[in-house]
Formats: sequence, structure tokens, C-alpha cells
Amino acid sequence: MLKISKLKKVKSNFPIIVGEKIISKKICNYLIDEISKSKNFDDMIMGGRSRINKGSKNFQNYILSSKFSKKLFSTFNSQLFYNKIDKKFKTEFKNNTWQSLFKPKTFNKKKYTLKRKVNSIELKKLMGSDYKNPILNLDIDFSVSKGGYRLRPHRDDVNRLYNFLIYLTDIPKKNGGSLTLYKRKANKNLRKKFRRFPKINELSKVKEFTPKKGSIIFFKSTPNSYHGVTRFKEKNCPKRFFIYGSYAFNKPVIWKYKNFEYHPYIVATKKRMLTSFHDSNYLLKSSNNEN
Repeated sequence: MLKISKLKKVKSNFPIIVGEKIISKKICNYLIDEISKSKNFDDMIMGGRSRINKGSKNFQNYILSSKFSKKLFSTFNSQLFYNKIDKKFKTEFKNNTWQSLFKPKTFNKKKYTLKRKVNSIELKKLMGSDYKNPILNLDIDFSVSKGGYRLRPHRDDVNRLYNFLIYLTDIPKKNGGSLTLYKRKANKNLRKKFRRFPKINELSKVKEFTPKKGSIIFFKSTPNSYHGVTRFKEKNCPKRFFIYGSYAFNKPVIWKYKNFEYHPYIVATKKRMLTSFHDSNYLLKSSNNEN
């Protein structure tokens, strides 16, 4: 089903590998048909993205009744496939300096990252303070977006190690919906802080990927892996069908850059919201600077 040997690195400020025609158009059409037939979605976010999330009862029912989605899910939800992706990154980025300080000891097929609303104090308790011996799991959702969907520049949750996107439809560039990579404008050899949600005027575009049927993008969820999605316009265009996922720890990933460590810092708030909406910044270890 997947031709991962065709994945190649592209020039960016963080590790990313991409490939076109990794999944055949025929399989993409089957996957689109299965998502389209789903009568229930778990939520709608970001102005128009409907998701079927791993961990929900709805997801279990969807996988049981969806032959091709089940096969793809089973492929990704395995230690063997994760090892292939991890090895691919090590091969393509031999001189890359961003590494996870702690390596996963176990891959848990049944585990998933909880999607629930918490305040910052509750989130800190969930994250804990012992980052050693993390358990690895797959998080994945089958999604379809209508017009209006967009995603502001950000870095993903601190528990994510690798992220991936699978595009199932061709979207004309004029219709938006493109994945955009960003970097901080000011060049510094060593940053004391990586904000989760930087201001747009602090960033400059690095690269843009227009969704192409059967293409896949993998990237390391490093502290500087800023990305977003341009507003999707559905006029004279198919809906934006895609699959999004990540290989995640059951605790934050502690990133090492050369001889420096970056640890998570949760910005205090009483507001209860999904963990994916919290300001969880990365700070250079032993640094209290908020610059």
C-alpha cells in the first residue's frame, strides 16, 4: 500500500521527508469513499475540519466497517513501520542535530493521546516531571475539510516525536489548503525559547506544499517545526480529504540540540481547553527567559 522508499528529504529548517504517489490513486479513492460514508465524526475544529479520532468508539466502528482504512491504520500502528520511518530519518539526516534525549522503550498499539479539556495546572499533572522511559503510540485521524478551514502557524503538542500527513485529493493551488512551513526571522545560533504559537510577523515562509493525491509528508516535531495551513476555499474544488497522525510519547519529548536540552514550559491559565490549544513552549534547560 505504501511506497516509503520514494520518500526524500527536502530543504527546510527542521527535518522533513516527502513523496508523491506514495499511495496509488485507486487506494486514495477507496479511502475517500470510506470517509465519505461515515455518518458520525468526533468533532469539527479549525473552521471546518471534521475528524474521526483514534481512541473514540466512533473510530472503532469506522475501522471495523472500512477495509482500506483498517489496512492503512494497521500498517502505521506497528513498531515495525515506526522503525522504518525512524531509520529513514536517520539515513536522510545523518548530520541533523535535533534528537530526542530519551528513546522509546515500548510501542503500545492500544494507547492514544487523550483529547480532553484541562487547565494549565491539570495539564502539568498529566505531563508529569519524569521524562525517562517513554511509551510510544500512534495518534491518527481520518479527516475531511470544507471551505473555511485554516490553521495558524504553530508547533504541535510537546509529546509528539514525528508527524505525518497523507493527502487523498488534489487541491488546486488557488484554492488554498496548503501546508506552509515557517522559520523565525531573526537568525540566532542558540535560542533560549521556542514559543508554541509565535506571532505571524515573527515568521517567514520556508516552503509550501499543495495537497496532491497520494502524497505523504513526515516531519520531526522539533521545537522549531512551525507550520500552518492556508485558508481552504471549496469553490469549484473537491473537499480536502486527508489523514493526519503522529508518533507520540506518553510524556513530553525532551529535545537535544547539540549539547543543549529544551524542556516544556506550560503557560499558566485557568481556562479549560484541549491540550492542543495550550501554550506549551520549549525553554532552554535552566533558562527562565521569556524572550
